[in-house]
Amino acid sequence: MENKLLRIAVDFDGTLCEFAFPEIGNQTDDQKKLMNRLIVMRSEGHKLILWTNRGDNEEYPALTNAINW
Repeated sequence: MENKLLRIAVDFDGTLCEFAFPEIGNQTDDQKKLMNRLIVMRSEGHKLILWTNRGDNEEYPALTNAINW
């Protein structure tokens, strides 16, 4: 059976970290496990999509902060 690469969209606030918009929240143990699994999947060739409603403006570069995080 051929391995198929996946495209996985993952929400940011409340999924990868606790909701603290426009800041970045802490991670629970479950969120850390998810992040570690996603890192492994990306190293296996799967594509990850950051799914978020965050945006940037002069006062709050919330999207840029999430991407850099």
